[in-house]
Order: sequence, then structure tokens, then C-alpha cells
Amino acid sequence: MRTGLLVTLLLIAVGANAHLLNMSKSSVSLADDGAVTVELAVDLLATAGSREAYWEWSQYSEPMSSPDLQKALAPLPGAIALTVDGERVALTLSELRFPKLPKEEYLDPLSWPRTELTLSGNIPLKTTPSTLQITYLDSFRFEEPIANTLMEETSGRKQTRWLVTGQRSPAFTLDSAMAAAADEPREATTSGTANDAAEARAVFADLSLAGFRHIFPDGIDHLLFVAALFFGSASLAGLVGIITLFTLAHSLSLGMTALGWFSAPANIVEPLILLSIVWIAAANLLRQTQSHSSYLLVLLFGLVHGLGFASALRDIGLPADFLLIGLLGFNLGVEAAQLAFLSMLGAVGFAMGRLLPANNLWKRRGSLLVIGVTLFIAGLRYA
Repeated sequence: MRTGLLVTLLLIAVGANAHLLNMSKSSVSLADDGAVTVELAVDLLATAGSREAYWEWSQYSEPMSSPDLQKALAPLPGAIALTVDGERVALTLSELRFPKLPKEEYLDPLSWPRTELTLSGNIPLKTTPSTLQITYLDSFRFEEPIANTLMEETSGRKQTRWLVTGQRSPAFTLDSAMAAAADEPREATTSGTANDAAEARAVFADLSLAGFRHIFPDGIDHLLFVAALFFGSASLAGLVGIITLFTLAHSLSLGMTALGWFSAPANIVEPLILLSIVWIAAANLLRQTQSHSSYLLVLLFGLVHGLGFASALRDIGLPADFLLIGLLGFNLGVEAAQLAFLSMLGAVGFAMGRLLPANNLWKRRGSLLVIGVTLFIAGLRYA
């Protein structure tokens, strides 16, 4: 049983390392003259077929003229179903920019280079409000989730949603297109407040889901740290106290970093997160009870984990108009996932406590398992 659990955790560790870093990003902007520009950032590894092939693509001096790239990307324009009032907008691939990275970065199994692509099109101008929607089809491989933004260039109005393949975005009203067609100044709409409220709710919901997914099931390193805290707790009260302290610490550093008050490079934060897991799990094996020093360590390590969350949040992107709402939603999603995982651990602990009364050997084995999986992840990332 322990062997099966170890294998499962190792597989999760390999699959979860992306931390949403290869998610697709799309920004669709509309100008007053009806010109539409779609800016994509997509991991093309699956399209290329191998990391070696992906790197070879990046070396082309004129990638748009390459026959194999033309063939591979031919389905892309048709896979972006952009509609105005239900009618498809024809898109054309106009630019292709591979990330300028060394070959080692492309071949690294824990690296996900994203290529930038630009598509363009035009929509007909109308004297009545039009609605814009977009759906990403499965005729092209889009790594999920797809962080999609629809935006009017003149007004700056935007709608940001997380989508998956086959999911249609909510309708986005094009006020500026109407005004340009009528050659009149655009007047403020009475529905602005209602639209803002709806957008705020959607941003909160989307980023709550993003925060949850970042931890469970994708955030293996955070789950390992929570597991280490669980295995080191001698009582429910002690567990609640230590988790509360950890939550306050990572919420503080997440908020400060997201608001631009502080930052730290990922190449420092990520190793520190792994170190924090091994440190706490090893401490579980060396001491019998929690001490004041262990609470101080959890506080410090919580601040470090918050910096890691902020890195993921920067990659996702916080809407400038709903910064605090998005930050709150993401953090609540993180806490909900943490609570769900603790509930699962609690169920296991209850069962083990009933099966092995007055025997905490399973907690020591759990701490050893946490150390083993963490070292395995460290080997994958830095070997």
C-alpha cells in the first residue's frame, strides 16, 4: 500500500510541475475601425511533437515561410471561433515569434516555452450594439486553461475569463464599434454599473478557481508542505494554530507582491519552497512536540510560499480594474484547496488512529514520504 502511494505521489509530482506555466493566453482587441487583433501565447510542444522539433522550429530565420510550420499551424485560424452577433470573423495568421531561449531551455522537461502568435481580421461596423464571443476549438491544441481577454482599444473596456476548449466566452458588447459606425460620440450607458458588477463577480469566480487549481491538484510542493505540517501536529488544536499562522503569512506576502510592494526572483523562491518542505518534515522526525521555534519557521516559510503563489498569479494576470477582487478570489481559492486537502489528510489520520491506537509510527513514515517526494522533485528540477 505504501509503495502504491509513493508511486502515485511521484506521478502527481511529475504531472503537476507545470503549475499552470504552460497555460495559453489570448488577448483579443478591437479598434474603432473594426480591425481585430488576436495576440496568443501558446506552448507549441504538443504541436511540434517533441522538444527537439520545437527547438528546431525556433531556429528558423523566417518561420512563417517554413512548409512544416505552415502545415502545423494551418488549423490555428479556424480553431479560433470569433463571432460577432453569431457570425464568424475570418482570421489570418500574420506574425509568429518563438521565445529566444537556449536549446537547453527547450529540452528541459520542466520548461514550457510559449510562442507568441498574432492573428488579424475585421468585423463589420453597425449602428446597433454588437456582441463579441470567442470559442477555442479542438482542431488545434491549446494548453488549458486559456486566459482569454476581450478588449476595446478606445474605451479600455475588457472582459477576462478562463476558458477551456469548446467553451464559449460570455457575450461582450461592442459600444465603440457602434459609435464609430454612426460617426457620433459614444455616450455612457446606463448599464455600466451593472456590467462592472457582473465582471467583478466573474473575475472573482475565475480567480477563485485558478487559486484552487494552483494548489489542488497542481501545487504538489504546497501540498507536501501542508502534509508535513499535518504529520508534525500532535493535536487538532496544534494543527489549527500552525495552519492559521501559515495561512496568514502566505496571504501577507502574496498580497504585498501582487500589489507591487515587494518581489523576489523565482530562481530563489522555488528552491526555498522545497527546502521548507524538507526542513519541516525532517524536524518532525527529530522532535516530539512543537516548539516556539517551529512556529517562527512556519511563519517564515509561509512568507516564502506566498511569494511562490504571487509568481503563479503574475503568470495568470490580474485585471487592473479588479485587482483587489481578483487577489481576494485567488487567495480564497488557495485556502479552499488547502482546507480540502487537510480534510483528506484528516480522514486518513482518523482511520490510521483507529487502526493503530497510541502509535504515531505512520506519521513518521508520512514525513519520510514527504521528504522522499520532495527530493525527487528537486532532482527533476535541478539535476
